[in-house]
Amino acid sequence: MQTAVPGKALGVGIGLRAPHYGEFLARRPSVGWIEVHTENYLARSGRDWQVLETLRHDYPLSLHGVGLGLGSVHGFSDDHLARVRALVGALQPALVSEHLSWGALRGRQLNDLLPLQLDHAALDLLAARIGRVQDALGRPILVENVSSYVRFRGDTMGETAFLAALARRTGCGVLLDVNNLYVNQHNHGEDALAALAALAPGSVGEIHLGGHLATDHGLVDHHGDRVAAGVWMLYRAALARFGAVPALVEWDTDLPALDVLLDEAQTARRIAVEAAPAAPPVIVSTGVPAADADADADADADADADSDSAGEVRPDADELQQAFGAALFDARLDGALASRLKGDSRGLGIYRGNLHANWRRALAASHPVLRQLVGAEFFDALALVYGRAQPSNDPDLNRFGAGLAAFLEGFAPAATYPWLPDMARLEWLVHDSFYAPDAPPLPHPSGVLAGLDPDAFEACRARLHPSLRLYRSAWATPALWQAHQPQGPAFPEALARPGHALVWRPRLQAEVWDSGAAEIAALGRLVAGGSFGAALDAAFDLDADFDVAAHLKRWLGEGGRTGIVVGLA
Repeated sequence: MQTAVPGKALGVGIGLRAPHYGEFLARRPSVGWIEVHTENYLARSGRDWQVLETLRHDYPLSLHGVGLGLGSVHGFSDDHLARVRALVGALQPALVSEHLSWGALRGRQLNDLLPLQLDHAALDLLAARIGRVQDALGRPILVENVSSYVRFRGDTMGETAFLAALARRTGCGVLLDVNNLYVNQHNHGEDALAALAALAPGSVGEIHLGGHLATDHGLVDHHGDRVAAGVWMLYRAALARFGAVPALVEWDTDLPALDVLLDEAQTARRIAVEAAPAAPPVIVSTGVPAADADADADADADADADSDSAGEVRPDADELQQAFGAALFDARLDGALASRLKGDSRGLGIYRGNLHANWRRALAASHPVLRQLVGAEFFDALALVYGRAQPSNDPDLNRFGAGLAAFLEGFAPAATYPWLPDMARLEWLVHDSFYAPDAPPLPHPSGVLAGLDPDAFEACRARLHPSLRLYRSAWATPALWQAHQPQGPAFPEALARPGHALVWRPRLQAEVWDSGAAEIAALGRLVAGGSFGAALDAAFDLDADFDVAAHLKRWLGEGGRTGIVVGLA
């Protein structure tokens, strides 16, 4: 297939991150385009979606995925691909990209960009996977080279030669991360210019620029600093070879003010004007080439001789990924991988740290009040124990904390605080509600039921807002949750009393509304498909003074405000 690379005229963009939403909307800064992580918008709801829907009309958009795990021998998620397809269909982005990596074992997601053994069997697997993705999306994608902290003895080609072969076989393009080339040059002695030379002009559809972190074990691609001088030099070389390719400034950790990203983008624009030729020439590399980077021009032609069949991987590839994943959960197993690695196994510690950090970040995002209550040190230790006991089973880390409440029920260190599981359950309902679908408000809610006689009203059924979640607890956890919100009320004087709440998202953020047992019972009947008559009977069973008019007003909304009831049947 002929490689097809869209988006050549985009210029320089920056990654859109949630802390910059408000300023982006207010200022509409002058950037060529914006890129977002695909997994953060799969739900297509809430504030994240509203901001992206607004900004995509002012900026070209790129979706950059981290969850497909294209190279996983087991665990390529059809469900995740379907969600990505729906998002791409809704947004129609200029570019869609993924990574040259793997991230799943049988029944377990590792949620990281893990390194592949770069051989012909892996080439077959990746070509088949990319074909499936491109068929599903109806467009070519870009595949990004990654920073690697270990290399395998079984590698038969360099990473960019591998990408070049993929591009020839599948028609995908290459997302060239020059910071990753620089990191791999430092960590493994690979020549970044030789890596550039392995890619054909015309195959690169996007360039990433980001910062890295120097550690005792080498450089780490953390996207948390300005672009280094050596990376800018590689950017110049890439522009000289590939021409005016769209470039993006990535910054994900220790996020600075928006103006810092805009300043980095301005530097990239200046360099692009200075360095990009009208017709890209071929660059000449000096030094030690990256592993076999110039020796695999025909790798795609003879790949079938080295693998069982297209898209299938020999058992040793499965065994290697299983051993790698096992070592991430138990450092004592590093030695079992030593004979398969080039150099020592210290780089495994970086991947292990990434795994633990992802667990901590995911749980902190879904359970911020719980983290405040138990303290950062206890919470981080809890995340580690929980992640080992209940590993992630979804490429989308936003779903990682679903089982935390149940886990806390049997977690001995939490027994002193018996209300912690219920707080975790409430926080998960808030998190889950945030990602629920949107629903339009009922037209003229005050008149929706006005024309119904009493019998017709009692027989009527309701369609409820898809974000609605009903919460019951033996503890005053809703009041405790409210006390930990900005400008929240005072702490409850006693926790040993029942707490009831409605959790839903009437606007852009999920809210927790105080409720009572009668209202929860009534809405529970409506959720189950019962009639208004059955719902009111359930309420009156618990509260003979249940105020029907006040609750109907609350459920239906008023003044154009969305209500809990969004339709009648």
